[in-house]
This record gives sequence, C-alpha cells and structure tokens, in this order.
Amino acid sequence: MSATSTPGSDEPVDKILERLSCDPARGLTQAEARARLERDGRNELPPPPKPSALKRFFNQFANPIVLTLLAAAVIALINGATQDKTGPFLVRFGDAIAIFLIVALNAVLGYYQEQRAEAALDALQKMQTPSARVRRDDKVVMLSAAELVAGDVLEVEAGDAVPADARLLQTINLATEESALTGESVPVGKDAREQVPADAPLGDRANMLFVGSNVVRGKGRAVVVATGTRTELGKLSELIRGAGGDRTTPLEAKLDQFGKRILLVCLALSVLLFARGMWKGDRHWHELLLEAVSLAVAAIPEGLPAITTITLALGMQRMAKRGAIVRKLAAVETLGAATVICSDKTGTLTQNEMTVTKIYSGRRSYKVTGVGYDPRGSIVGDDGDIMDTPSKPLRHLLQIVALCNNAELDIDDEGSWRAVGDPTEAALLTLSAKGGLPKESILPSHQLLKELPFDSDRKRMTILTLDAKGREVVHTKGSADVLLPLCTHFDDEDGLREMTAEDRECIVKELERMSSQQLRVLAVARRILGTRHDGQDGTAATDPSFKDSEPELVPKVLDLEQGLTFVGLVGMIDPPRAGVKEAVAACATAQVRAVMITGDHKLTAIAIARELGLWEEGALALTGAELEKMSPEELEKRVEHVRVFARVTAEQKLRIVRAFKNRGHVVAMTGDGVNDAPALREAHIGVAMGKNGTDVARQAADMVIADDNFATIVEAVREGRAIYRNIQKFIFFLLSANAGLLVTVFVASFLDVPPLTPLMILWINLVTNGLPALALGVDPPDPTQMSEPPRKTTTGLLTAREYLGIIYVGLFMGGMGLLTYFWPFEHGIGGASRMEERAAAFSLLALSPLFHALSCRSATASIAALKPKIAGPLALAILLSGAIHLVSVFIPALRPVFRTYLMTGEEWLILLLLSASIVPGVELMKLLQRVGIGGRSLGPVSRRSTES
Repeated sequence: MSATSTPGSDEPVDKILERLSCDPARGLTQAEARARLERDGRNELPPPPKPSALKRFFNQFANPIVLTLLAAAVIALINGATQDKTGPFLVRFGDAIAIFLIVALNAVLGYYQEQRAEAALDALQKMQTPSARVRRDDKVVMLSAAELVAGDVLEVEAGDAVPADARLLQTINLATEESALTGESVPVGKDAREQVPADAPLGDRANMLFVGSNVVRGKGRAVVVATGTRTELGKLSELIRGAGGDRTTPLEAKLDQFGKRILLVCLALSVLLFARGMWKGDRHWHELLLEAVSLAVAAIPEGLPAITTITLALGMQRMAKRGAIVRKLAAVETLGAATVICSDKTGTLTQNEMTVTKIYSGRRSYKVTGVGYDPRGSIVGDDGDIMDTPSKPLRHLLQIVALCNNAELDIDDEGSWRAVGDPTEAALLTLSAKGGLPKESILPSHQLLKELPFDSDRKRMTILTLDAKGREVVHTKGSADVLLPLCTHFDDEDGLREMTAEDRECIVKELERMSSQQLRVLAVARRILGTRHDGQDGTAATDPSFKDSEPELVPKVLDLEQGLTFVGLVGMIDPPRAGVKEAVAACATAQVRAVMITGDHKLTAIAIARELGLWEEGALALTGAELEKMSPEELEKRVEHVRVFARVTAEQKLRIVRAFKNRGHVVAMTGDGVNDAPALREAHIGVAMGKNGTDVARQAADMVIADDNFATIVEAVREGRAIYRNIQKFIFFLLSANAGLLVTVFVASFLDVPPLTPLMILWINLVTNGLPALALGVDPPDPTQMSEPPRKTTTGLLTAREYLGIIYVGLFMGGMGLLTYFWPFEHGIGGASRMEERAAAFSLLALSPLFHALSCRSATASIAALKPKIAGPLALAILLSGAIHLVSVFIPALRPVFRTYLMTGEEWLILLLLSASIVPGVELMKLLQRVGIGGRSLGPVSRRSTES
C-alpha cells in the first residue's frame, strides 16, 4: 500500500509507522516531506467548480420563452431586411430591436442578481489559513496546514484545529469536538491505546483525529495518514459533487414546462396562419411571415421572464435584509413549496453551547438563568429567590466546578462569549461566575498540588489543592453513577455529616428527575485531608511534554477519591436557539413537517424535539444503526412517521433526503457542518448557516442564513409562498391580456384587415402591461397563506379552470379590439381607414389590460369590497403605463414607428369605455363564483381580505 493510502483505525500503530517510513520521535526530514508534497499534492480540498461569468450570463437564455423570442427576433430581422430599403430604419428593424433589447434586459437582470448573491457569499467565506505544529528533523516547527504530508508527526493541544486525518500515538486527557463532521455536540474522548473495529462509525474512532474537528481538551501526538481529498472530509466533498448535480427547483421546472406549452401553441398557430396565406397565394411571403411573427409575439408573454426575474430579485433582496442570502434566483420561492424541512440539531436548532440549567445541592434544587457562555445570569432557588449569597453547600459546589476545570471563557470583538477548551467545563465556569464566584476570585486562595485528569475509565476528574487555611482539599467532578458510590458524607447547611440512606435516596431521585429531562448530569464532591505537615510532597503534576521515558505523566492517586463528601449535582444541556420553538410552531401551522437529523444520541435528540414541539403522538425516532438495516423501500414506508433521526452519517442523511423526495415531498435541508453538505446538495433547497457554519456547507447550499437563526427559515417559507402566488397572479394577468391580443391578431388576419405589428404587440406586452404586472408581483405576503398547505408540485402553474378564465378574458378583450375595426359611426373611428382602425385597436388593447389589472387584486371579492379600493403601487403603475402609451400617440416623431395617428376626443371616449368594459365583465364572473357557480377563482390571485 502506498504512503498516501488511508489506513484503518483497526491497524496496529507499528505497521502504520513502517508503511509511512516515519520515526515518531524525529519526524520526517524536510527533503522527504518536499518529495511527498510534490507526489501527493497540497493538503487542500479543490475549490468547488464555478461556471465562468460568460457561462452564467448565457445560462440566463436557457428558457423556452426566451429562445422563442430570439427566434421571433431573427425572423423580424429577416423581414426588415427584405422590406423597402428606403424606409426608416426604426420602421424596418424596430420589431427585431425591441425583442433583442427585452431578451438582453432579462439576461442582465438575472446575471446581476446572482452575481450579487455570490459576492455576498464570498464575503462570508473568508477564513484564515490554519497552521500546525509538526516534527521535522527532530524539531517542532509551525507550518501551514496545506504543507502537511502523510507521515508527518503532529503535536496537538486544546484550542488547535486538526489539520489532517491522523492516527494517534500518545494522548493525555485528549478530547475533540467533531460536531461539524458527526453532528455530536459532546466532545469525544480520544485514546491512542484504543482498538477500534474497521467498520466503526466516524464518531466512535477514538484513536483517530479528523480534519474539520477541534481539540478542546488535553494534548496528543499523531501521525498524519491522509491529506487533501483522501481525508474523511475529502470523501464528503466527493459526495457533495455527486449529489443533486442536475436538480432544478419546482419553479424552474414549471416555468420550463409552461414555456414549452406556449412555444407549441405559438408554432401551431403561426404555421397555420402562414400556410393559409401561402395557400391563398395573394400576398408576398415576407408579409405572411410578418403576420406569423406578429401572432407568435402576441401569444408569448414577453414580459414574463423579465417580470419573473424582477419579482424573484426583489424577494431575494427582502430576504437578504432578514439575513438570508440566496445564491440562485429561482431558489427564492422553493421554500414556499417545501413540505419537509430536515434540520440539523447542533448549532441549528440548538446553540451548540452547553448550559447549566439545574443544580441540586444541600437537599435543595435550583434553576440557572441565562444561556450559553455569557456569565450574566442568576441561580434561582425553588422559592423563586435569587441566590445573591449562596448557601455553604452551593458555595462549595461553585468552588469545585471552577477549580476542577481547564477551560477558559473569552469574549470576541462583537461582545459574544465563547468557550476555549471543553464546552462542558466552559459551562461550569459560566455557572460559577453566575453564582458570584468566578474562577479568578477562587484561584488565589487555592494552590494546585496534583491533578488526576478525566479519562473514559474513571469517568471523573480530581484535583488536590492547598487552601488558604493550609488544608489539603480534594475536588472531584464526574459521572454521577460513578462518583456517588465513592461518597460517604453529605455536605449540608449545618456542615459535614455522614450520608444516610435517606440522603442517598433523595440524590438518586433527583438524578433520575434530571436525567428524565435529558440533562447531562455531573456529580461534584470534595474531601478535606487535613492540615499539611512538613515533608509532604506537594509537587504539582509533571511537565506535560512528550518524552519517551514518561508514558504516564500524572500518577493516579486513587486513594484521594475515597470517602468523599457529596456536594451536589449539576444538570446541563445544549439549549434550543431563541425563537426556534415559535418557528417550529409556525411550520406546523403552515403544514410543513420539521424533521430533526442529528449525529447526537437518540434520547437527547428526542428530548430536544419534545421541547421544540417537533415531537407528536405516534412519532418515531430512528438511529443510524436501525436505518442501516433498512432497504430503501422500508425507509420510504416509515419515513412519513419519523420526526427524529439520531446518530446518522453523511451517507445516511443522503438516504433520508432521497426517501422523502421519492415520497413526493419538496425537501429543504438545513445544516452547518461538513457532514450536512451532501444532503444540502441533494435537497431541493439547501439552507446553510453563515455565522457558525462551515465553508463546505455554505458552498453546497442554495441559501445561507447569515444570522444562523432558524426563525429566518420560516420567514423564507412565508416569502417563498408569497412570491409563488404573486408569480401566478401576474402570469394570469399577462396571459389573459395576451389572449386578447392573440384573438385580435388571429381573427384580423383571417378577415383581411391589417393586424397589429410585432412592435405594437411588444409595446403593449412590455411597456404598458409590464408595470401593472410588476405591481401585482410585489404584493406583500398574505397572512392567510401560512395557514394553508404547501402547493402541490405535481400541478402546473395554472389549473384548467384558470386557463378557462384566460380564454374568457381573451375573448372579451379581443372582441372589444375587433369592434374598433367595424365601429358603425359615420365619423370618427368608423370613418377612418383600415390603418387608422388598427391604430385604434392598438390603443384599446394597450388600455384595456390596465383596467383588467384592478380585477386581478382579488380572486372572488368585488373591487368595491376591497380595502383600499385601489392599491397604491398598482394605481401608480396604471397611471404610468397609460402615460407611457400616450407617448406613442402624441409624439409626432413616433407615430410613423408605431403606425398611430392623433385621435379626436370622441374617439378617446369610445376607446376608454370599450377598454373599461373588461371590469364589469370580470366582476360578473366573480359574482357567479360567489353565489356558487364556477367553483374556483377565475385567476390565481391573492386572497386578500374582503371585509367591508
């Protein structure tokens, strides 16, 4: 096996050292390290592939509607080139130019917004290059982690980030925090002597260090066995690249399908019209082609891509203000369709900060306020009184947890407190500070004599100190079931006394009560050995540096831990994040299932799930071991009832997400760790934590929550639903208005009257219809939508009844447009030429949708019942669109381009009346719906309040 292969944790150390040609005392030579670095490459993961800026820009055109518009532009360009070359340039090529400009505008908008999202994400991902202490040529040197090679000997201690996968050679009270890899919130003890089976899960490999973890306690020496892509982290990156590579969001899929349908309709009608003209043979082919292009342009909602992009972009900006950075525009609305949110526990639902919440001391129970490592908080008695002056047993407890402790508390530049060392010990330091006895106030009166560090066999830590009275005092903390049998005395309010059977029974009951709340419970005890006599050896522990002659650095003086005095119990937990419980309740109201996926223990996960409201009657919890035995079919059957997945691996998270997807769910996955990244990539939308999350997770996700607040997910669900509903609303508006255009152009072509030109149709679709459509697309979220079930992704953007509504509006509006060609007045419109009648139809079909937009504010409520009667943004959009259209009529230089003429006041009055007739026409349909005829709403518009 080559030196770069990753040996199993079950392999003997001597064989690993022999294969790697490594001397653990001297380390590699610089020459050998350089040779291995050239052969194996740097200890880095390859950056995730990113499409070039050019490719991202051209991706904006990968839409059937956009492609159809480009085809129409090419045809219009050819038609302009074949016309009379003496005509004005804008008259000949105005249609083609207008289409090309609209397509380009849409591409620029989409590219710009996605580029902004990438820039925001890159700002989050800035990180310092880690370093490592390495033995080279019999010296310990500091190197960049990227320069490590297999065979290097590492020296690690508390506070270090593990720079590569390594097999441990020596350990002293070593523990690492591996939540980013395994999801386990409690530090994992490490022991170089441990024998681990080859198939042991990652979290149980006690003789290994893994890149992506941090040392929280003790010291260790290890030999690097894997770097770069060969590490466990590297294997996860391969999973990420293989997961969800070709996925599309539900909106993308529906818009793609919707665009293809429109394309087929356009082609069919255009071919029919062109074939009919060629069959008659009375017109030139380029005139027929112009008619066919006009029909295609009339059928295609040209504003749809641009308005969809703008709507998504505005939603994206609103979400960014709430702390959610969306990397891909179409992903903004995906959470609105989510039926399942798979959430990591540690750091997402919980704070990843151990916090003491309960104390039992002197036969009294106490609660502890405050969360995390912030020392601001109080100890409150069962009577509600704050313990400003702790009782004697409680004071002893606070002294013990502060002295028997190797962690530190630190405060960062932002004023946030953090743990340096073991999170459990940091939580105990925080407790002593809340009780008014910070460690720095206790240390001066206690001289450390001996330390017996915590290990997995003894399950306790003990120190021997010399106090201010000259007494040798033993301070011990550890597992309650181990420490309690060693206690013979009880620390009471009245002083030290022998422990009775009743005392022991009370302690056991309190221990069971705390454990039933899934608290991690530690017992604390002490023993006063007496006044120190001359000649006693009070030497502190030997210097904790690695020497081959010192296999045991601290003697285990077990007799110190006999005859102890029980002082109390301390219960702690990794608490839920603020606002998460309310966010979970909001998800339940919205009929979105929240599922916890964690690497933590099953009982702990269930307890957190109960507290957050995730757990319900009939819910199931599965462990990774149980899941491993299930076939994909079995998992899919049971997954509907599972609310907690515990002790799962990265591969199993992928299986869970795929099982939900196979059941027809739209899956959102939240997470912050490296082990979450493959599932983030596989889900319909991955949501990573930006503040405390890993870079790998952020790269794999579609959305990054900058504030790590789970409640932001609920806001994203609300925003996503609002965006989708608004998209449906303006699609109905645009398609029904386009249907009016289509009817007019198609029938006019068969009646041998001049149809609207492509430029006229584009002007109506983009300029006059665009602003009202945009106003309908940016309505704020409707409060009622969060009490409705998620939409079904199996249905199209519009239902059959909504298509019938489009046909109704199209026939009505198109009929009004055709009426302008045959108005029975002797003067005015009726007395004008066919070209002027076309100009009148152009104005009518530009103004009628503006009135129709008023009816699209509500599905069934009449305009009179709405409050306000006219929405401000929509009213402004209608006025602006009307004014813009008048430019094409009143500006003399534009009349030849748009084929318009200056109409009389009587003609304008007739046009306005015909245009406004769409409002009573649609209101009649709403009335029939309200009295029970017609079933569902005419269009998929927001259910605004109809209170009068």
